[in-house]
Amino acid sequence: MWETRIYYGDTDAGGVIYYANYLRYFEKSWFEYLAARGLSLVDWEKQGIYFIIKRVEVDYISPARYGEIIQVQTDVAQVTRASFTFHHRVILKDSGRLIAEGKNQMVCITVEGKLRRFPPEFLGRLQERGE
Repeated sequence: MWETRIYYGDTDAGGVIYYANYLRYFEKSWFEYLAARGLSLVDWEKQGIYFIIKRVEVDYISPARYGEIIQVQTDVAQVTRASFTFHHRVILKDSGRLIAEGKNQMVCITVEGKLRRFPPEFLGRLQERGE
């Protein structure tokens, strides 16, 4: 789980999280999810293997405001040999109220930008329980 305070720069003119910032929160959360499993994207990139987002969805449930603390819960929802999908739940820390829910589908590409299957060792670690 990744946690952050909502800062002024994260909000729109109404003082609620600007819609596009949920994608940033999702990215930080899934990056930490991978790191907790010993998966360094930098290390894979040195081998010419890149992981990119193919698709993203967000459902906005209720507003969160400047100064509040949110938590992003991230899990792997689906895994195939060619893609996997993260599921994210953004909740307000104090009340547990659901703020937003979303998912992003990841694919693996070569340095030339061609699709490739995920390395088996990556998939094995991806599905391990985090710390």
